[in-house]
Amino acid sequence: MSVPECQLEAEIRGFFPKPHKAIGCLATVDAARQFTPEVRTMTLLELDWCFYVATSAGTRKAREMTAHAKAAALITFQGGGFSGYLRVSGTAEPLDDIAERKRIADTASHNLECHWKGGAGDPDLAFFRIVPERLEYLRPGDEAAKDVTAELLPRKIPR
Repeated sequence: MSVPECQLEAEIRGFFPKPHKAIGCLATVDAARQFTPEVRTMTLLELDWCFYVATSAGTRKAREMTAHAKAAALITFQGGGFSGYLRVSGTAEPLDDIAERKRIADTASHNLECHWKGGAGDPDLAFFRIVPERLEYLRPGDEAAKDVTAELLPRKIPR
């Protein structure tokens, strides 16, 4: 049975610990090491089904997303004694606009100043938007994941 778009959005976001913010695994590839996959736990900010990563500019993940823009994220959750997930795969692009960085962090209640003294404009802050090409959702208790890209991404992605 199909779930209406607004109910599907609310259902998935209901698993996030805070609105527009989730802990997940970020996957990148190290192009310098023959595209070796790299995965780490990250705070992911979400706005209109784009996912954002804030990290220090000198980190390996920042270098990897700069050198090879493909990235994926996996957010896992529990519901009714079962586990589920939202899997995102797409293109990582740097977001340099300071006002946009601040707006996204504020919307997700993510205090950039905790890690970067200059906040959204700190020169050590690398901020990436993962523009999804595919969103896959496994509802807790279901046996198979569903591609929900068409239901969640019909709107224009901000650039």
